[in-house]
Amino acid sequence: MAAVVMLASCTNSGEKPQLATQQDTLSWAMGENIALSMKEMQGIGLDNERILEAIRHTLDGGVQPLSDAEVQTALEYIIMSQQRQMMQQANQNKASMDKQQAEYFERLKKEHPGIKQHPSGFYYEEIKAGKGPTAQYAQVIRFDYRSYFMLTGEPYDQTYGVRRPITHVVGKPMFIGLVDGVQLMNAGSIYRFYFPYELVFGESGKDGIPGYTPMIYEVELHEIVTHK
Repeated sequence: MAAVVMLASCTNSGEKPQLATQQDTLSWAMGENIALSMKEMQGIGLDNERILEAIRHTLDGGVQPLSDAEVQTALEYIIMSQQRQMMQQANQNKASMDKQQAEYFERLKKEHPGIKQHPSGFYYEEIKAGKGPTAQYAQVIRFDYRSYFMLTGEPYDQTYGVRRPITHVVGKPMFIGLVDGVQLMNAGSIYRFYFPYELVFGESGKDGIPGYTPMIYEVELHEIVTHK
């Protein structure tokens, strides 16, 4: 146990450790990786001090109290427990977001009586009418957009002032909400879309967007370039 206390107290978490050599860097990376794995499993009832003791005991070549078969059985149990915990957390996240989305859309309909709902489940409104042809699947279109986190209104991404308008084939690839959304638009129009998480980045998320995140997209369709 003395080895564990020494190992656990060798650094002050408020101070940045100094890594002077390549050996320091590689060793720290290995330790950090182990620690992050330990943190991910905190909810399944593991004892961090006992883990550190096992690491030191094994590195020192001590006699092991478990057989290889017992270790394998224990690791399989840990993996199963972690998967169960992750599934429970995902179910909780989904239930929470489903409730928040439903409440948001109810408020949206009350505050914007003219807003429309697409059969696939998102809501939309026309900000500016266009006079050009309507976009269709597999056409090449040119557009700008702004995006926001729906529940907070916090901006996420945009093309305006950042990069050129996007020239893209409708549906290759686009998340399903936007595929359906742009096919409502005439060239020259601006639409605002309210996408539930299922029609944007789903349960997994993408590019810094967590899973179960509903989004708002404002899209300005400049032109339909050509058929693909």
